[in-house]
Amino acid sequence: MAIVIREMLPSNHRLAFRRQPHLLDDSGSVGVWITQPAGMVVQLLRETAATGELARFISVEAYQKLVGVMRPGERAYFIYDMALMVRYETEARVVLTQWGLSVRDRIEHIVVRPPPEMNKLGRMGIQTIAAAMSLAGVQLDIMDDLEPFLRERNLRPRISLT
Repeated sequence: MAIVIREMLPSNHRLAFRRQPHLLDDSGSVGVWITQPAGMVVQLLRETAATGELARFISVEAYQKLVGVMRPGERAYFIYDMALMVRYETEARVVLTQWGLSVRDRIEHIVVRPPPEMNKLGRMGIQTIAAAMSLAGVQLDIMDDLEPFLRERNLRPRISLT
């Protein structure tokens, strides 16, 4: 699977980690790594619209896998590499914001990498979510490069999800 995923990525993008994702959505557009320390790295693997379906994959299926390996009271990192996002639909924004607010006590930090050429309206959408999360006491940062953050927090893929 890892070879296929690498071949799917545009030549100027790399996988978040060397190992294959723990989860792929049905379309193969989204990879998710569950990390140690607790967290999940969500990466778009090809140009993709952020839809309600994609948001539900993240907030239900991927989140359930993460919760399954977390200790009681543990807080998690949520890292989103959305560099290949071509559109951010309203339904996705609503689903992810409502979910984020509902699990805010389990969130240590959220980091989003937006598309480099994202228009002002799209960035405003992400900043609106950041403001809502900030009011709820959750730190959300927008970064153009995730690697330093992953290194500083020593976030790495879990070997097993059991």
